Amino acid sequence: MPFLPTTTVAGDAPDPNAVLIESKPNNKGGKATQAVHDQIPTIIEPTTVQLSSANNSYEHLEKIPDVVEADRVDYINPFANSSRWYVSMRAHAIRSAAGMAFSLSNRTVPAPPVPSQCLWLDSTLSAAFPGKDKIKVDVWMPPPRIALGPRAAVINFHGGGWILGAGTDDSRWAAAVMTSMDAVVFSVNYRLAPAHPFPTPIEDCVDAILQIAARADEFGFDPNRIVLSGFSAGASNALSSWVVLQEPQRWDYELPQPVPAIAGLALFYPVLDWTFTRPEKRSTCHRPDLTLSPGLTDLIDASYVYPEIPRKQCDDWRLSPGLVDDATLAKLPPVHLCLCEYDMLLQEGLRFAKRVRACPDKTLTLRVVSQEKHAWDKPLPLAAVKESVAAEYTEATLAMASWLGQFHDTDNDSMLSLPTKRLRLRPSAYFKRSRSAE
Repeated sequence: MPFLPTTTVAGDAPDPNAVLIESKPNNKGGKATQAVHDQIPTIIEPTTVQLSSANNSYEHLEKIPDVVEADRVDYINPFANSSRWYVSMRAHAIRSAAGMAFSLSNRTVPAPPVPSQCLWLDSTLSAAFPGKDKIKVDVWMPPPRIALGPRAAVINFHGGGWILGAGTDDSRWAAAVMTSMDAVVFSVNYRLAPAHPFPTPIEDCVDAILQIAARADEFGFDPNRIVLSGFSAGASNALSSWVVLQEPQRWDYELPQPVPAIAGLALFYPVLDWTFTRPEKRSTCHRPDLTLSPGLTDLIDASYVYPEIPRKQCDDWRLSPGLVDDATLAKLPPVHLCLCEYDMLLQEGLRFAKRVRACPDKTLTLRVVSQEKHAWDKPLPLAAVKESVAAEYTEATLAMASWLGQFHDTDNDSMLSLPTKRLRLRPSAYFKRSRSAE
């Protein structure tokens, strides 16, 4: 059953919402996915970022808060003096409403498939909340096939500001990955604040990565072909988890399993820098009226970061993974970064992309969805799924497939062979099913 609308493939008109593109070679000397539409006549240089809209430019998107360090003050959160009971009740109310909204959204035609099964994993890293069977994971298994060797695996982390959300919120993403890449998809239901504040959600994600990788044979995937993906808070969790896996001793973690190789990171509108306050972030947005409301972000911050941490001390890499040092950044696997133009998180995403580009031999595909706000890919209940969602999910799976060697038979081809490469990934059949349902 189709689960995304028809979108552009080779030979169709370009998607007007696909905007920001960049590509670099990886550290193994191979070619990165050239995430460009077939109609773009020239290859974009590694240090060039362009928008498809003629009226925009990279410089137009960059906007730094009009403050200096000496003038910056900590933002006083209105929930700072509220009782934890009150914060919890507010968070629970929003979580319940969001849960109903996502449930209705996943019933919108075309509806995504439900998970094949669920797992319950142990919490071993959280000093505050350890225990058995604490972390639920939704699993999507591709249909049986003739044995061609182990599949790849994608471990996903949902969004929701660490106070709401579930693994099934990303059902369309999971279905797109499963269909186009023939990969096993795991979506982690890390525990939520305010009952489980920072750093427990990060620790749950690290636990999930280690325990899922240890069960590779059970699910038929290669533990050396694991990609992490995430949306919003989940994208931050994905990057933070990777950081913890590089240097667990920094936080006195003793990992219960060997660290698996991570083949890449697919990050959608992540939170990367908590050293800037919410008002500062809104001041950098070209449409602050379209950002998440202060009431919601204040509740998120008070719920997740508790006890409250002063702004200048929010540089813990688990909280602000965009601030990792250059030595850690140099270890990064390939990254696909998708941002939204009307998002208060755009600037920290662009700053992180600049740092990655400055590292030698790094693979980065960077895209900004034009005139869209945070979480644009999550439709309101009963609303149609936008074509740009299918387009961006396809670009992300193309990038991920290239990291995993799924273009190995055409890697020596020129950019002119890109249309052929697109059709090798199987989205063509999946889009045909979408068209046939119209």
